[in-house]
Amino acid sequence: MAEQAVKARVFKAETSPTTQQIYKDDFEGLYNGGDILEPPYNLKELKQIGEYSSILQQCIDAYKTNIVGFGIEAEHKLDINSDEIKEAVRNQAEEEYTRLDEFIRYLNFDESPELVFGNVIDDKEKTGNGYIEVIRDGTGLPVGIEYVDAQNMRVCKKTVPELISYTILENGKQKTVQRRKRFRRYVQLIDNQKVFFKEYGDPRIMDSRTGKFDDNTPDNLRATEIYHFKIGSGTYGKPRWLGNLISVYGARKAEELNFRYFSDGRHIPAAITVSNGKLDETSYEALQTYMNDLSGTDNAHKFLLLEVDGMAEENDVGESKVNQAKVEIKSLAEILQQDALFLEYDEKSRQKIRSAFRLPPLYTGEAQEFNKATADTARKVTEEQVFQPERKTLARILNTLFLEPLGFSYVKLSIKGADFRDPIEIAKALYPIIAAGSVAPDDLRPLLDQILGKKVEPFGDGFNVPMQIILQTQQMDPLASVLNIQKSAINQDKNTDFIDLLKDMRDVLESMQS
Repeated sequence: MAEQAVKARVFKAETSPTTQQIYKDDFEGLYNGGDILEPPYNLKELKQIGEYSSILQQCIDAYKTNIVGFGIEAEHKLDINSDEIKEAVRNQAEEEYTRLDEFIRYLNFDESPELVFGNVIDDKEKTGNGYIEVIRDGTGLPVGIEYVDAQNMRVCKKTVPELISYTILENGKQKTVQRRKRFRRYVQLIDNQKVFFKEYGDPRIMDSRTGKFDDNTPDNLRATEIYHFKIGSGTYGKPRWLGNLISVYGARKAEELNFRYFSDGRHIPAAITVSNGKLDETSYEALQTYMNDLSGTDNAHKFLLLEVDGMAEENDVGESKVNQAKVEIKSLAEILQQDALFLEYDEKSRQKIRSAFRLPPLYTGEAQEFNKATADTARKVTEEQVFQPERKTLARILNTLFLEPLGFSYVKLSIKGADFRDPIEIAKALYPIIAAGSVAPDDLRPLLDQILGKKVEPFGDGFNVPMQIILQTQQMDPLASVLNIQKSAINQDKNTDFIDLLKDMRDVLESMQS
């Protein structure tokens, strides 16, 4: 027999010529040869990817809540209650505090400042870029901000240097210096309409329709200013989780595979095999009826009887013989998918994303492995290493943007953080200090505010020394001491319950003396 030659050929898989971008860039065609710079990644895709990930949005929400979610408020730079502060400085500080508090309250008429900056943080963590529009009044002072969607914004090339004046402090005195700075322009494209913005601090007048600097531009067409928040030092920012982009897509594909198991999969628990025969029509129809009963109630507690006709077969001498038919029912349960696939891969992907944000599972709603001690440690370390630095950076930017133009010297913007103090634990720690006579009654009133959940006014004069000293004074002349304390409390008009108590003490002492 001639041997048959077998040949094998190797074919190379052709790559798809289609684009890898999920969403089309509306600025496509405006980058080549123009001033608009192309971002390194598809911003629309990055903006929408949080909707397809089971962990990314939780991490971003944790950032939003813990960075700006506890409030933005005015704060004094100096201790205005100190005796060393002059009265004129104290009055000016109080006036600036009131103005700054009103400025924060009306920074945006439609939404709170916390919500506006929360949207900016959301964009910055998803795309690496966040923007706010700064609005000035007729005198040129900043009075409001508006959120700008990052996916519709693009950065332009820097312009020629401009001479800018800055006010700095030198030896405690204000001094004006001039420096040259190159500013950028920004462009927004929505529904094929372009609007240009100038960078915050650019003193030139720019036409919002063309992006050209023109002093004759009408007031209603003058470009407003943009401040660009970004991660990194590049022209465009990059999200901190970008290195785990493949993990985000992979986890999504694993979830889709598990979903398709229920919609497109085959769930056959057993196979019926017939050897040397075939089912007769009656048995075939009975089996079909049994399999098509979706509810399963009609065939409950019934037997399935299958009748099989043996197959006839001729031997070598031409005699016909009917073989014995054989029916087997084989279980296929061992090949069925018992649980979701790639669960360990999905868990590893979640850990990678959390690691990119440097967040423990506690902040993403996964607290199964935490107790009070480990939870407190995780919160404190994350606050110290992640949220507090981000909060301070944002507060410094806001103070730089608004305090100098508005002329504030004794107040500043402050972003509140989470309060990890436990009043009960503080009270336990203070007990030996109180017993040693190192705490005055008025020193403990703020702690009592936290424990009771309401404002408690200080006692006033006479209660700014430890209680042991007050009691020693009372031993010399109890009635006089009580009357002096009562008089001080009445003059302060601080605490009605305490005044009533002093009155009762006075009546008792008077009765004892009589």
